[in-house]
Amino acid sequence: MKVISIANQKGGVGKSTYAINLAAALALMLGHEEKSGSAPSRALSLSKGQSNRPVSRVLLVDMDPQSHAAATLAGGIFCPPERRGDRDATVTLGDLLLDESSMPVTAAIRTSGIPLRSDHNLDYFPSSKARMKAASKLLSTEADGDYRLRYLLEAVARLYAYVVVDTPPSLDVMTVNSLVAADFVLIPVQLKGFSLDGLNDLLTTIQQVQRSKNPNLRLLGLQPTMTDFRRVEEVELNRSLVSRYGKLVLPPTSNKADVEYAINEGLDIFSYRPPRGGAAGLAGANPAAQEFARAAEEVRRRMG
Repeated sequence: MKVISIANQKGGVGKSTYAINLAAALALMLGHEEKSGSAPSRALSLSKGQSNRPVSRVLLVDMDPQSHAAATLAGGIFCPPERRGDRDATVTLGDLLLDESSMPVTAAIRTSGIPLRSDHNLDYFPSSKARMKAASKLLSTEADGDYRLRYLLEAVARLYAYVVVDTPPSLDVMTVNSLVAADFVLIPVQLKGFSLDGLNDLLTTIQQVQRSKNPNLRLLGLQPTMTDFRRVEEVELNRSLVSRYGKLVLPPTSNKADVEYAINEGLDIFSYRPPRGGAAGLAGANPAAQEFARAAEEVRRRMG
């Protein structure tokens, strides 16, 4: 299992959108490989009574108390409560982080049902804003507060090929939890002056975690998000980013309307714009889907 933390203390950089679409892309890749026979055939079951599922699974964990990624996977931000995919959840991620439930981690996880073409191999933790806010307050005072997510993920390590962790727009205990639990950290950046201004603070936090709590944590790269290269200033800022950080900069994803429409519908871009007419491949002809597919392929290549 490889755990990827998607972190940036700056809000509004497209972090949750990127986390959702990265998780969806990885799930689709693994699903296609499983069908073609190029992925491991070993199978494990999520819980008692369930049929065996291949290890080619992806888990998305939403550590942001705002729970935007979890809400999207549960049906969309505007989905009525009675229709949400996690409407029957009795234990949420916050309860487990608070250590207030004896329910096994596997029993708390719910299959999200997206991406729609992936044989349901993308899972998520049901999440409650109130419980996540309570966990955020309490964990900062607990001796092992920075390690709670790592403990939870250790319980499901053999069930998932990848875990993608969305984090809050701050350098608080929830972000530190994700860095302590992660093998890799990926930083979404918007090509705006204020967005790039806090990058050094985050890199310093990553180095501190590497020194004291997770020496195996590796910076995977910087991901330009919501780009619009029709704007001269964004072209220049991207050039400066590449000049300073070189190969750490990943292929950009742009500010295309389809991505926002998909999130509003509670879908990843690959489910919202699937290939037409039986076209082969992950992304088909949709430009937004192609961008996220390229970014995910590069992420996977860098992880090895």
